[in-house]
Amino acid sequence: MDFVYQGRCWKFGDAISVDADLTKKEFATSRELRPDILREHVMVTIDPDFPKNVKPGDILVAGRRFAQGNPHIQGLIGVAALGLGLVVESIPRGSYRNAVNAGLPFLPHCEGVTAACETGDELRVDFATGRFENLTRGTVHTYAPLPDMLRETIALGGWKPMVMKRLAAMRQAGEVPAA
Repeated sequence: MDFVYQGRCWKFGDAISVDADLTKKEFATSRELRPDILREHVMVTIDPDFPKNVKPGDILVAGRRFAQGNPHIQGLIGVAALGLGLVVESIPRGSYRNAVNAGLPFLPHCEGVTAACETGDELRVDFATGRFENLTRGTVHTYAPLPDMLRETIALGGWKPMVMKRLAAMRQAGEVPAA
């Protein structure tokens, strides 16, 4: 996986909720997990055309408490399915874990990042190093990247591919009987 994304900035403010803003609560209650379904509903209560207008490599930037509320994974699966990266000032613990589990490249603790860009700016973000470049403004900021182990899970596509990789290694080593 290439951890460098370059694309358009899509900026949102503080307190984006999991079940009202990021996606519909019905997806959590129905346990919908299909990325092709979920990606069509990301942020539509705030911007109805968001899924149609974004492109893989674009970067969603948000303020404090992005994906607040019940820690449902559906919205974060949708963001990952759109091929977006995520840079936020803060994210609650449960949503942090779900972003990793969804295979979503993100930078979680980027104080002041919403002041460093506007929707429409051209950004380049290296999620492995934490380098955040606003190509439109000609500015560079550096934030703390995720630990290597979490980036490895993201690079594989999330929790399920990571578990499958570990099981395969354990089977090969004779630690787990073949299925």
